[in-house]
This record gives sequence, C-alpha cells and structure tokens, in this order.
Amino acid sequence: MVKAVIHKLPKDDWKLKSVTVSQDSVGNYFASVLFEYEQEDIPSVSKSSTNAIGLDYKSDGLYMDSNGNKAGVHKYYRESHKKLAKQQRRLSRKAGSKKNETKSSNYFKQMRKVNRIYRKIANQRLDSLHKKSTEIANQYDTVCVEDLDMKAIGNKGFGNGKATFDNGYGMFLNMLEYKLKERGKYFVKVDKWYPSSQICHCCGSVKKLDLKDRVYTCDCGYTGDRDHNAAINILTEGLRILQSL
Repeated sequence: MVKAVIHKLPKDDWKLKSVTVSQDSVGNYFASVLFEYEQEDIPSVSKSSTNAIGLDYKSDGLYMDSNGNKAGVHKYYRESHKKLAKQQRRLSRKAGSKKNETKSSNYFKQMRKVNRIYRKIANQRLDSLHKKSTEIANQYDTVCVEDLDMKAIGNKGFGNGKATFDNGYGMFLNMLEYKLKERGKYFVKVDKWYPSSQICHCCGSVKKLDLKDRVYTCDCGYTGDRDHNAAINILTEGLRILQSL
C-alpha cells in the first residue's frame, strides 16, 4: 500500500482516461490523473457589472489595486537565498560537480538538499498566490490587468530579477484568469503599451514620468500615488475593452 495526498476526489460520472506517474528532482513521486466529464454551463456575469478592479504590477510587492490597496507577497526566495547559496557551495565541492567528472553518491545526496530548498520555496509561493487569486476571483466580477512580458521585466538588466522571481506575478495572473473563467467572470488584458502611469485618471492629461517618480502630480490639482493612478487607468481602459467585445 502506498500513502498519497489526494487533492481532489473524482465524481461518480467521471471517466478515467489516463494516469501519468512522474518523479521530481527531490525524489517525490506524483500521479497525474486525467478524467473526462461533462462541463456544466456557467452563466456569465453581466458586462455592465460595476464590481470590477484594476491591478498595476509592483516589483517590490505584487500589485497596487484601483482601490488604493497594495498587495505584497512573502519574499520566500530572498529569505532562503543564504541557505540556498550555502548548500550550492557545498555541492560545488563534491566529486562530480566539474565537467566530465563522474558524479559521486555524495554529489547526488547534496543535489537533493539543494532541490528540497527550491521545492519548499515553490510550494510556499504557490500556496500564497492561490489564496490571493481565489480571494479576488470570489470578490470581483471583472479584473483588469496589463498584458506584461514578465520575462523581460525579470531580466537582470532591469535590476528586478530576484523581486520578479519572488512575487510570481505571471503565475498569479494565470491563476486569476482560469479562476474567473470558472466563475463566469471576466479577465481583461490592457495593452502593455497603454500609458497607464502617464495619464491623469481625473482629467485625462498625459505627463511623462521617470521610474524614480513615485507621486503623480497634475495641473488639474490631482496628486496621488503613481501606481494607484495607473491601476485606476487600467480599470477604466479594461472596462472600455470589455464593453467593445
């Protein structure tokens, strides 16, 4: 008998199609079970619903929403960085770490220790993002975001590599998209070139800002957080796009 953690039990009318067994880098085994079943029709929420929110990406957290709330994530990768670096240094000293060198049993043993740290970081981040995305999907009918290239943003040349890796914003958006769809709700992407941070959400005037400028000040009298202003603009543009679909 093999002990297993089962995430979801199938219903009686589901048909088993296949089972795929795999092993991860730590040595844990996983069985992915594919079932076929009739998908229930989920009625879509009205596009005119005002229960909507806009999200602006923040590399030092997760996002700023159009209500002015900043969502942060635990810095799991950064917290484990020293421990990870220590174990990686030990790995580099084991027989087999160099090219064309036969890998010893101690090398594989140390490799599993390194992989366990990576696995723990990934599991912690995944759990946090699932909880946050479920909360938003339950609370709002429409979520508007920027269609960002997270690989480009995570490029070390921008100085945001570790932060982007830590917050998992791209994964968070993927979760949001399918969870909203499951509920008959809307996930709207605004073009990445839309100047959300440069437009005053009060009067519509455009003002160029440098990355160091964190406060948006407009001649119309509006002064506020740059990211909050951007999130409101993302919401407005997203709702416009939704109505045109």
